[in-house]
Amino acid sequence: MKETKDGDFEYISYRTFKGVDAERLLSWKGGNGRVSIGIIEMTPQRSDLDTEDQVLPARHSVVVDRMWVKLKLVQR
Repeated sequence: MKETKDGDFEYISYRTFKGVDAERLLSWKGGNGRVSIGIIEMTPQRSDLDTEDQVLPARHSVVVDRMWVKLKLVQR
């Protein structure tokens, strides 16, 4: 799965979005869950704050746990 449904916010109980060969925009609503990004080593993000359109580089995966998240491909 490359994006959330319709590239809009979706509640994710747990999911790994695998890396793709394009940049994506990652947003989330602050909460008590977890968002981690990376290629081999996953780096936890500050998930307690709302974040809008953080650029996710090509080939980076995202692990989401109990968060409202929006993930969409960058339109070029």
